[in-house]
Amino acid sequence: MSDFDTIAAISTPIGEGGIGIVRISGPEAFAIGKKVFTPRRQEGPGYPRSHYLYYGHVLSAEGEVIDEVLAAFMKAPRTYTREDIVEINCHSGVLTLRKVLNRVLEAGARLAQPGEFTRRAFLNGRIDLSQAESIMRIIRARSEEALRIGLSNLQGRLSREIGTIREKILTALSRIEARLDFPEDVDDELDLEREVKPELAEVAAMLSRLAAGAGRGHALQEGIYTAIIGKPNAGKSSLLNALLREERAIVHEIPGTTRDLLEGYLTVKGYPLCLADTAGIHRTDDPVEQKGIARAKAAVERARLLILVLDGSTGWSREDEEVAELIRPGQAVVIVINKIDLPQRLKPEEVRARLPGHPVVCTSAVHNLGLDQLEEAIGSLLDEKLGGREAESPAMVSLRHAGIVQEALALVQSVLEALSRQPLELLSMDLKEAWLKLGEITGETVSEELLDRIFSEFCIGK
Repeated sequence: MSDFDTIAAISTPIGEGGIGIVRISGPEAFAIGKKVFTPRRQEGPGYPRSHYLYYGHVLSAEGEVIDEVLAAFMKAPRTYTREDIVEINCHSGVLTLRKVLNRVLEAGARLAQPGEFTRRAFLNGRIDLSQAESIMRIIRARSEEALRIGLSNLQGRLSREIGTIREKILTALSRIEARLDFPEDVDDELDLEREVKPELAEVAAMLSRLAAGAGRGHALQEGIYTAIIGKPNAGKSSLLNALLREERAIVHEIPGTTRDLLEGYLTVKGYPLCLADTAGIHRTDDPVEQKGIARAKAAVERARLLILVLDGSTGWSREDEEVAELIRPGQAVVIVINKIDLPQRLKPEEVRARLPGHPVVCTSAVHNLGLDQLEEAIGSLLDEKLGGREAESPAMVSLRHAGIVQEALALVQSVLEALSRQPLELLSMDLKEAWLKLGEITGETVSEELLDRIFSEFCIGK
């Protein structure tokens, strides 16, 4: 396998649809495209014209028609990979696309590896590594805000922020290096701390801002796993159905109807939630129910957000107490007093006294009452836990980026604390390491192993 091979893959989801695209990229893309594609009309000596759509057919080696298509020949460097690219727009069907792809491979292309088109765009300088990663985040975006962040980073917002920080580190580093390399040319009266400290303090503030937005950025991109928990027959399944606006869970007055995890996705105040309806948590000798309860407890452990459902018509019970004991310190929790359409035996004041510090909302899931208030409470709580929209960083970072930012921040802070105490050589080493670390975000200092790991997460064809 070589970066100079001509590669090909199906670049659209497999299945029935209007159009499916087979993409070819590399030095032999035009030659292979001309071998497999025959235009409907006779073309002149300028064929194929770059960035022009041709109507015709893909033919087998024996000259039989495989599909009626539109083909685009695009000359480098004005392409996604900065290589010659041919895109064949076929009828989208599993058999058709695979037959066209097989014909392209037979004509001399190699099947692309996952993310190989985007990797070539990076290696050929069209995008940096943070922009390459943002492409996958755009594809996987589960909310409008996640899409906005992905598009912003694709346009270079994060790259520019990291570039500015690295430039400031380099400026501070050059002043320290000047004292090391040319001590006789440096004015002794100049105060190194006065020269370097303001620059590095600004760097630390910028890195802290990036790090602070990591949790919210990850939540927006990956979604927030949310467990709906409570005792049997508290109305958990009814609440799931009400929030999703569809009948996903079986609802019955007999306790224990839900014995497995049911999941659904929705966006609340810009946050993508994966809602899990869990089995009612209680003591039982039924082995099937015990398995459901074990899964419910595992969901509680995994969840970043809990919706604790209480039955307002029955009052506080020992089972409610046992469910509440599963809450971890610092876990985001919204408490729902459900069934407010029935005579109430549980007041919000009592719940707040028993479980202080958590928002309490009253609902009737079967009558769709209180759902707007519940969504408001969820949005406000997540804003509080994840930093809030007003504190949003100029650029949002992924978990990989967040680890790098934290390491660089620690190095810069150690230099700030030791400017007047540590030998200049040690200060220089720490700043160089921080500068190199941050280069891993944009790909300026990155290993082949890391590239393999990042691009392996992409789909084939992207």
